[in-house]
Amino acid sequence: MGDYKISKGYTVPILGEAAKELVDAKHPPFVGVCPVEFKGLKPKLSVKVNDEVKVGTPLFFDKKNPELIFLSPATGRITAINYGPRRVIEEVVIATGDAYQYEIFEKHTLAQIAKVTRETLIQKLLAGGVWPYIRQRPFTKIADYTKPAKAIFVNCMDTAPLANDPSFSLKERGEDFKAGIQALKVLSDKIHLVTNGGSQGPFGDVEGVTRHTFSGKHPAGLVGTHINKVDPINKGETVWFVHARDLVMIGQFLLSGRYPIERIVAVAGNGAQKPHYVRTQVGTKIKDLVAGNLADGEMRFISGNVLSGSLKDPEKPLGFYDDLLTIIPEGREQHLLGWANPFKSVPSYTRAFISGFFSGTKYKMNTNINGGHRAIIVSGNYDEVVALDVHAEFLIKATLAQDIDMMEQLGILECDPEDFSLCTYICPSKTEVSQIIADGLELMEKEG
Repeated sequence: MGDYKISKGYTVPILGEAAKELVDAKHPPFVGVCPVEFKGLKPKLSVKVNDEVKVGTPLFFDKKNPELIFLSPATGRITAINYGPRRVIEEVVIATGDAYQYEIFEKHTLAQIAKVTRETLIQKLLAGGVWPYIRQRPFTKIADYTKPAKAIFVNCMDTAPLANDPSFSLKERGEDFKAGIQALKVLSDKIHLVTNGGSQGPFGDVEGVTRHTFSGKHPAGLVGTHINKVDPINKGETVWFVHARDLVMIGQFLLSGRYPIERIVAVAGNGAQKPHYVRTQVGTKIKDLVAGNLADGEMRFISGNVLSGSLKDPEKPLGFYDDLLTIIPEGREQHLLGWANPFKSVPSYTRAFISGFFSGTKYKMNTNINGGHRAIIVSGNYDEVVALDVHAEFLIKATLAQDIDMMEQLGILECDPEDFSLCTYICPSKTEVSQIIADGLELMEKEG
């Protein structure tokens, strides 16, 4: 067991945290599943337009690995299969029926899960469509079940801006969480359970795991930080990880014998009239999650947090791994005097504005980046907010130069774009640092 205090990082002072109030969303008329979300996946459809499906009916599978199946989160009819450039399958759309009908899988008790062999359990999780919830580093993609991992990390905390609080949203899922932990113990002898050291909620009553607590500013809650401090990845090794919100889906599947579809989402940001938690189902379109709860003006919808989330059309569903919808206004206005304005209402990491001297104050934020892109300024700021044991500025330079040997020596295989999202936020040059790391990892993966 270890207690880790992360001294580096930054807490983004943004208003709009979801109130600890849970509202049941209306039954969605349509749900969607987006194969393009899964890195490295080459989907092949198992359905066509007008096919009838139940919850748990196979929709598509991976061409390279046909055992990796993705299931329907709804009962209804396939109304559209949307394609992108080069005939890439972007979304499978299902018109939902009034009642839920399920494909039935085998139920298990906690004792039965403990007795299942590793190979049998893997096959059950693959057939039940819940294996994709387990991911691996490096490269942050669906875990390769044919190769054992050195350890599995379970992340039960989140320090990202306006993050969904798992102690609140999962407080009724204790049995599902225990079942998920029991399944992971079958898959690996080394389970690291990470919490924030506060109220343990549904995460306290589990045995057979190594517990760790992390505290400090963001990125104290990122799994990359946990892996780097607890059990770093060496060359040729892989580490699996799963967030608590996803682990309860695995546990629910094993206990109930049904493909799990319920998820509690935090609708946050100052673009929402009333930020709160919503009980909904996987695949619900964003417009149905925010109906009647939008502030006036043009809004940007982000699946995830403002640092590392993805821009979403309101006609699309929330991301497969996300339980946070952030809504902020589009910032298209021009400021009088530009950088010379002292600005009391704009946050500043470097204290370029007066507001930077008032710690603890939170601000209404929009998408305006307050400036244009320019050459990278060597300031040392990146190393102040990256919690990994890497030299951030040197790694970024090596990545831009595509120096593969230097990138590997500087530790890019331990990294993920989200680990550098704060660099993008504080960068005075307005450089998309996270995208540089993403491109570098893609190059490393191609080069093997």
